[in-house]
Amino acid sequence: MSSYRNLDSVSKTLASRIWNGIKTDKRLKEIIRIEKQITCLSPKDAQAKSPQISVFLYNVTEFSIMRNLPQTIQNPPKPPTILHLNLHYLITPLTQDAENDQIVLGKIMQLLSEKPVLRGSDLQGSLYENGDDLRITLDSLATDDLNKLWTMFQTPYKLCLSYTVFPVRIESSIKPVGKPVINKKINLQ
Repeated sequence: MSSYRNLDSVSKTLASRIWNGIKTDKRLKEIIRIEKQITCLSPKDAQAKSPQISVFLYNVTEFSIMRNLPQTIQNPPKPPTILHLNLHYLITPLTQDAENDQIVLGKIMQLLSEKPVLRGSDLQGSLYENGDDLRITLDSLATDDLNKLWTMFQTPYKLCLSYTVFPVRIESSIKPVGKPVINKKINLQ
């Protein structure tokens, strides 16, 4: 699979991680009964449906620290990575009950802090095939930033969390032409 599908794969990975933690908890299984109740829709769009959880990708930024890392030499060579990204998610429980929202959010925080690095079988789609590792960190959004997000949705504020997932790679679709230079000789005469 192509790495341009990695954004979708990260969303599916987060939803799967949350569902795997919920489905084994009797109390939470009464609130979120099936995996399809965890959606990638915005909180505004998801709110109209049955009780659920919105795992919404609201911003993508470049993980610029990775920009100038040397490429590893592989046989056959992989296409060069053109982008390393931070994906910013807003996770919002939409159970229509304040107590349930807090219980669901507490479980999500527990799940994501217990395993802040996802790899191997934790990953979905193109991420699993590429053997990537993902790091998940809880963001500390200021009240003003949260207000801007909910104003963007044109809906009243809901209890939510913001997480960043990184580094997400997007590779070039251009195939390398030759082998990389490994040694160089300088002949001074």
